[in-house]
Amino acid sequence: MSIDAWSLEFQSGIPAYKQIMHQVQAAIASGALNEGDQLPTIRSLHEKLGVNPNTVARAYRELQTTGVITSQQGSGCYVAPVAKPAPLQERARRAKIRQITARVAAEARSHRIPLNLILNSLQHDFKHP
Repeated sequence: MSIDAWSLEFQSGIPAYKQIMHQVQAAIASGALNEGDQLPTIRSLHEKLGVNPNTVARAYRELQTTGVITSQQGSGCYVAPVAKPAPLQERARRAKIRQITARVAAEARSHRIPLNLILNSLQHDFKHP
């Protein structure tokens, strides 16, 4: 998803900062953002999305904490280099799967997208990255 297409669903029940995080992560996963690419400034993104700048700052802080982005004082935020993740232990893996599916299900419900379309898209994306 192109950064120009980012928007928030204020009625979805998902906090705005988490929606911003999901959109950054989706942009990275889709290749719209690559390692080293600069993210929109907090100011430009808060104006585009119509949220408080602290909301954008919180999303960026959490993305930085999880290693998705890096911040350079006075220069902005950038997509972090992709580190090869350590394999998850089975319990952690199941928890991560539940977390991802809950996020996808909530977003699909908020947009009234049927599950079979989500599954077809996932299968296609895994076959053709």
